[in-house]
Amino acid sequence: MKLAFRFLVALLAAALIGSVPRHIQTADYWGGYAGTKTVPAQVAGRALSWAETNAEGSNSIQPYGVKTMMYTNPNRVGPREATFGPDEDEYAHNCSGERVHPDSVHTDLVMTNPHSDALAKMWRISVGRHEIGSHFDAIFEDEAAGTAYAVDQPCRYDFDDWLRGEIDLQRKLGSPVIYNGLSDFYNHGPAREMALNATAIGGMEEECYATIRSEHRVAGWQWVASEETEFRMAQAGKYFFCYGRDLTPADQAYDSRLYVYASFLLTYDPNTSVLWGYYKTPSGGHVMPETQLVALDPIVRDVRRIDQLRTAGGAFERRYRQCYVGGRSVGPCVTAVNPDSNAAHDVDLRGYGRTLTLHGSGIFDGGTIAINNSVAPRTLAPLQAVIAFK
Repeated sequence: MKLAFRFLVALLAAALIGSVPRHIQTADYWGGYAGTKTVPAQVAGRALSWAETNAEGSNSIQPYGVKTMMYTNPNRVGPREATFGPDEDEYAHNCSGERVHPDSVHTDLVMTNPHSDALAKMWRISVGRHEIGSHFDAIFEDEAAGTAYAVDQPCRYDFDDWLRGEIDLQRKLGSPVIYNGLSDFYNHGPAREMALNATAIGGMEEECYATIRSEHRVAGWQWVASEETEFRMAQAGKYFFCYGRDLTPADQAYDSRLYVYASFLLTYDPNTSVLWGYYKTPSGGHVMPETQLVALDPIVRDVRRIDQLRTAGGAFERRYRQCYVGGRSVGPCVTAVNPDSNAAHDVDLRGYGRTLTLHGSGIFDGGTIAINNSVAPRTLAPLQAVIAFK
């Protein structure tokens, strides 16, 4: 019921103010060490909700309504980093007393001990220094519980105990935290790192519907696990950063982009779900024009599992009574996805006589979307999706 209530709140708020968001919640790197330097803050602010940036960038883009986050990784540190302290208690050790390394390549990096007061102090000092003269709405914590994948694990390692340490570490920081760890699926289901919601305001899932691998589109049980993760984060009222890692040029990835966006809309919460793509563009910005489509007022509200959206034909779909493009009403819409990589599945989308099409590159590069008079297909091929309108 919580998710249905949040959809209702979003719809009522839109009715009260006489408008709807011009885009769903989006995120991207902007300025700083990894973001575009060619898109002005005022322009970025029209399409961007969250930006990972540096202190200077936070001050430049925050006035345009964009929330900002600072990148940190207190879980894996090296000698050149501010969080690399002198106290040996800060670091994780194997049963031979040696520091634990993340892999066999980065031999100068070591894994830390989240239970350590020394680590909490160093992280707090480092964040505090970067916050001087800046404006950050959240601190991004990379590789939460990442010690589970180190080349050698800490002595008497226990995953649940490590998570308790991460929760304490976030609490001691005293700032809003967004953690990276939701792609660590457990038994073909959502990540146990979701326990970090106890202290964090949200989490990130990498490879969310889009992958750096050659197939580009996430399929099968991994797709289902992503949808379930998106559901659960929405039900918990936590930000869900869906970070797709397809590096294909945006103007060569129409089918993949549509697949990702349709998948995202199936289980999204307009208030907390955030899409973060990584398709290549000339400007270096990664916000796609399809994010201007905002779907509100789902016909089936009380959805608790992705299987409730599976149709008789085997595909997945969700229908919305009110859909908008750039704040303009375009009527009811439906999003349908076939995440099966081997078989086609039938869909019954009678009455939906228009479909969404993509054109060009990212939104900062002149990319656009259109709604064409094209009847929705009756069958979805493997890894195909459609967004259609009445």
